[in-house]
Amino acid sequence: MPALSEYLGGLLAEITNARLQADLESARIAQLYASHPLLQHMPVPRFRLPNVSLDLPVAVERIDPPPVSTPDPAELVAVQQRIEGIIEQQLTQLKLLLAPILQKRLTESLNRLFESLRVARGISVSDAIKVSDEAAGGAIEAIRAASKDPATVDPAFESSLRRQFAAEFLKLEPPPPRVQVLVVTAQLREIAPPASLTRIHLTISEEGVEWTQTNPSDASSKTLLPE
Repeated sequence: MPALSEYLGGLLAEITNARLQADLESARIAQLYASHPLLQHMPVPRFRLPNVSLDLPVAVERIDPPPVSTPDPAELVAVQQRIEGIIEQQLTQLKLLLAPILQKRLTESLNRLFESLRVARGISVSDAIKVSDEAAGGAIEAIRAASKDPATVDPAFESSLRRQFAAEFLKLEPPPPRVQVLVVTAQLREIAPPASLTRIHLTISEEGVEWTQTNPSDASSKTLLPE
């Protein structure tokens, strides 16, 4: 009995592999065309899968809630270090230096926030956003105090800082519940009435990517970009 995410992910992987097999066949046919005196001047046939529509009947067997536990201490330390790194980066860009008293106040504020997370029984999205706002508020207050120009901390800067903080704190959110489903035809036929089945309608659109290397002498510049 697979989880719904595993079932859908497996289907998407199989469709991707179908495109791979089609491209391999196109490459083989291209070699045949190139070696043939008449075919070499003709376009090589190649098929794509611009849209694939799926109608999937499933039956929800059960929903496994995630275990409620305190956050991983190592992950909390990592998030706190990244938050502190974001603050240092912003101070460097603004060419500001926090006075020792401001730095101490900000560090103590962050330590209190993360200490409260260490004893929390699970972290929800609302919890993550709340502590993110508190951390961002403390950082913005310290930056305002260190800057002589009030325009240094404009609304765009505040918004950017809050987004960066939120992205880090949301990583502490536990995984969502796992939905276990029945997908085997024989099992679905035994379920009565059929109206109790859940039907998932998916339309998958193909988007290709291609390797691009901006600097031929630098292998690290090789990236995947939309074709």
